[in-house]
Amino acid sequence: MTEAMKDIDLRKVDKAALRDRSTVHIDPEAPTEERIRAWIEQLGNPYVYLDGGVVVKLSFADRGETIEERINSL
Repeated sequence: MTEAMKDIDLRKVDKAALRDRSTVHIDPEAPTEERIRAWIEQLGNPYVYLDGGVVVKLSFADRGETIEERINSL
């Protein structure tokens, strides 16, 4: 299921079926695992969602430099 969520073609996505990030409410005091679970449960698809009416698609590199390494190289 996760692979299908990642592989959504933005040209074919039904914008009306996506949930807006602004509707997500996360308890900042909750443990990390609980916050992640809440994010996924509330958005449905954590890779494709709306943010202010704009479709957002997240993707991550399998490997490479960390953000710390990139910042240090600057």
